[in-house]
Amino acid sequence: MNRKLSSGISVSLAVAGVYAYFLLFAQFAFLGLLQAKVSGEGLKIVLSMMALGGVVSGFVVSRSGKSGRTAFIVAMLSCAVVARCSPLTDSSFLFAMLSLVMGASLGTATVCLASLIGRNLEPGSGCLWVGLGTGLAYGCCNIPVVFMASPAVQASVSAAFATLAALGGAKLDDLRGEMPGVKAIPWRAILVFGALVWMDSAAFYVIQHAPELKDGTWGPERLWRNAAVHVVAAIFAGFWLSRGGWKSLCVTAWAVLALAGWWVNDAATREWAGWIYPAAVSLYSTALVAWPGLLAVRTESAGRSIASRAAWLFGIAGWIGSANGIGMVESLQRVPGLFLILAGLVVVGGTSLKRLNRRAAFVVLFMGLAAFFGRKKPSVSTDAVERGRQVYLSEGCIHCHSRYVRPGSADEAVWGRSADPTLTAAEKPVLIGNRRQGPDLLRVGGRRSEGWLRAHFLDPRLLSPDSVMPAYGHLFQDQRGGDLITFLRQNVAEDVAETQARAASWKPAANLQPDASKGKLLFTNSCIACHGAGGRGDGPLAQDLKSPPRNLLVGPFSWTLARPDEPQLSTVMRVLKFGLPGTDMPGHETWSDQDLADLAALVLELRHQP
Repeated sequence: MNRKLSSGISVSLAVAGVYAYFLLFAQFAFLGLLQAKVSGEGLKIVLSMMALGGVVSGFVVSRSGKSGRTAFIVAMLSCAVVARCSPLTDSSFLFAMLSLVMGASLGTATVCLASLIGRNLEPGSGCLWVGLGTGLAYGCCNIPVVFMASPAVQASVSAAFATLAALGGAKLDDLRGEMPGVKAIPWRAILVFGALVWMDSAAFYVIQHAPELKDGTWGPERLWRNAAVHVVAAIFAGFWLSRGGWKSLCVTAWAVLALAGWWVNDAATREWAGWIYPAAVSLYSTALVAWPGLLAVRTESAGRSIASRAAWLFGIAGWIGSANGIGMVESLQRVPGLFLILAGLVVVGGTSLKRLNRRAAFVVLFMGLAAFFGRKKPSVSTDAVERGRQVYLSEGCIHCHSRYVRPGSADEAVWGRSADPTLTAAEKPVLIGNRRQGPDLLRVGGRRSEGWLRAHFLDPRLLSPDSVMPAYGHLFQDQRGGDLITFLRQNVAEDVAETQARAASWKPAANLQPDASKGKLLFTNSCIACHGAGGRGDGPLAQDLKSPPRNLLVGPFSWTLARPDEPQLSTVMRVLKFGLPGTDMPGHETWSDQDLADLAALVLELRHQP
């Protein structure tokens, strides 16, 4: 095979493996496994270890001058080992150690890969191969069976990606004579890419943890579309970069990403945001991967090795930029416009100013952070939550519902992670509840959508035939009903993550004997309001819900496909028990495993009906 072609294919495989591992395992599967075993401050400490390892290892490798093929292969094989070991871990300490090793391995791998790319490819054709690898990484992670898999399955797939990257790197020429890096810092690239990573991480976190935004942009039905958009946009970015002009591409990526972040806040334009968001991400990601080895010009890289450029760029713009973006918006439910504008000022300034020294970089960063933290925070959401709390009290909800999951009790298996007694005692008045005749409502935001709650308040027995709860239609004659729902869903991002973590670790009882005939009775009592008597998604509430109920006869759907580690019946049971956060499909937390098995058997039977 032609040497240039062989090097290009190897680089594409290495890039695809490294970044697919980072996207699928470091950002998704590891977090899911971690949340099921560790909470609170322990969670933050473990994730901090990953960032620390990533930043430090990149600089260590660049300074040592050993950023070559062997170090890359060892780093990726270490990543594979971490992915295989994580599902077997249940200790905070072990999770912290695995997180540190993974961060250090990824930091080493990204720096070494940048050096290998610069050594083996020419800037023109090299950008095309990098674009192909970047697109494949995002595309593979958006394949429904991969994206919707359990964290344990995603960990296994991630280990395969890491191994693929090691195999790709093994075919590349090693580095000989690569000089250790010096103190020169690529401030321009750090500012531009840092702002893009910062904005992307923040927007992604907000969308991922706001069910309405997530369902309208990259819900399960849109994953194949997103995969295709990522691949096409990344290849296009590679072609653009091969013609020169990484700065114009970054400005374009910011403009498209900002437009997507703005559009996603409005239901009328959310569908368009779902199309252009992955395109923008692939545009700037391709430039980010290619910049240290292929795009940095002499005036920006004098006296600096490729490894040193990569360590500074990925350490600050990548690891630190991503963490700060998430930290700034973790309590928001929409992408703030000011955030998009600040990122644009940094990107446009970083690409336009002819002279950009260290002092100017610090000034721009300081002004951006000061403007963001000094903004006047919106009071609408807080006021709605407080008004909803008053409705909760005035309507007497406290007499039948609790808002306190007792630590160390059976409550945790049904209603989620226990409440912090200190925070509960600080409420005025305390909303523990007098009796629990109905479900606990502390984490109801992760179990029930806005549409489901509204329908339940209007006619409780339509959704729960045995409910003794009175109807509260009068609350929706003014804003009180909406305020009450806002209060109940005030921590929706945290609640959804909690529900997803419990669903991922749940396993049904053994030796169940499913009976579809009994499942028919359960379906009639609990499901026809949305799915209709025949399961075709045409129930009386179908037109009132934001996410239309599915026609159960045309399955299987991506979230009920059989998983490699369990039969399809168990996978369907999991959906029935925990619902689908981000849609109007509720869970049935109090049902027995036998009831879940009976209804799951009926659902699977419906798929074979004409």
